[in-house]
Amino acid sequence: MRIEDLEAQLDDFDVERRKAAFLKLSEAYRRGEISFPPPRPVVNLHFHTFFSFNACGYSPLHIVWRAKKEGLSVAGSVDFDVLDALEEFRFGGFTLGLPVVSGLETRIYLPEFRNEELSSPNEPGIAYYMGNGFVRLPEEGTRALETLRRLKRIAQERNKKIIARVNAYLQEAAIDYEADVLPLTPSHNPTERHIVVAYVRRAESVFPDPRDRARFWAEKLGVREEEVQVLEKDRASFYDFIRSRLMKFGGVGYVQPDVGDFPRIQEVNEMIFSVGALPSFSWLDGTRSGEADPERLIAFCEANDVETFFLIPDRNWNIPDDEERKLKVRKLYEFVETAKKHHFPVFVGTELNRYGQKFVDDFDSPYLAPLADFFLESAWVLWGHAVLEMSSRRGYGSNWAKRTFKSREKKNRFFARVGMRTPANPGAVQKLGERATEDLLREFGE
Repeated sequence: MRIEDLEAQLDDFDVERRKAAFLKLSEAYRRGEISFPPPRPVVNLHFHTFFSFNACGYSPLHIVWRAKKEGLSVAGSVDFDVLDALEEFRFGGFTLGLPVVSGLETRIYLPEFRNEELSSPNEPGIAYYMGNGFVRLPEEGTRALETLRRLKRIAQERNKKIIARVNAYLQEAAIDYEADVLPLTPSHNPTERHIVVAYVRRAESVFPDPRDRARFWAEKLGVREEEVQVLEKDRASFYDFIRSRLMKFGGVGYVQPDVGDFPRIQEVNEMIFSVGALPSFSWLDGTRSGEADPERLIAFCEANDVETFFLIPDRNWNIPDDEERKLKVRKLYEFVETAKKHHFPVFVGTELNRYGQKFVDDFDSPYLAPLADFFLESAWVLWGHAVLEMSSRRGYGSNWAKRTFKSREKKNRFFARVGMRTPANPGAVQKLGERATEDLLREFGE
């Protein structure tokens, strides 16, 4: 079978089929039929997989495969409200010798910022929040598992409310949640982006004539038919336009969040820490009121057991408007420098859940180059955490780490060295976990 055909099978919703294709590709690599470039000093710790929404339809295994092909040093999966990618992602990483980590993204309510915007625009007090470096799943009967299930339940209930409102507005192109949306995701965890895809497909079915379809969308989206015809040629822009007009703030399907629906930071932290992962605060771009003062935000996070930060660099420099770019680049540098001063790792990635997003950031750009070394070091900290957490439960946020390291600076240096020097090999990881504390500190400490 051709390499291209096997790569296409990596996105099969049947896990056994995609795993079989992945193993065949891996064997072809070992036989020398496929070559990979040496690792480059680039990382992406924020890949959404098809367990939430990936713009390319990539499974966890496909992301690992492509990350290896493109020479990433570390790759990270992140999905909304589920950890379904964790075991598959780790299997792929160990098979190809690629350091990988897994995370979760959700939203929380912060009463301390009830009148200020954070990373969720137009929704004061609500922030995107992450757990990173998961190495195991919550066990049955635990509060952690109940919290995880609640996060998914909140998101799905909101999806149904959005669909009810948009259906009433679109009428002829109404969709059914069970029949049209759930089949678009392998684990029944659809997002707004899946809902948009379902509406576009339904409109194509109801209005097969492009002129009739353009007339329909023009009326519903409030634009001219000619604009619809242009947008339809660029699926990325078309999907985003539909989502912004119908589902985001001000749209007919927008559902104003009830702050009572969202968990507090303490509840989510408890779930994250209980399975050995690290709480991570998502920073948007520094222009929102709640992000205006980096010192204040970081002090709040430190007081609430946040261990790391996460951001999407493209939002702050890959901007056509010169003045907006200057402002957001300055905000980016201010925030990163403040995080560095307080010795907080900062993780970065591109998401890949929107059509047209990059597979990996342009770390050589003049805007990111000054920060690239720090972002890479932070990624090694996360891989070092995963190595010691999965092998001996001595990760970055463990009680062992709290007893062993008297400063965050020393802890960062230790875990970064562990990450840089430990290959993605189960045997190497296990051996490291068997070593005594004194031995580890002698090799990786000061």
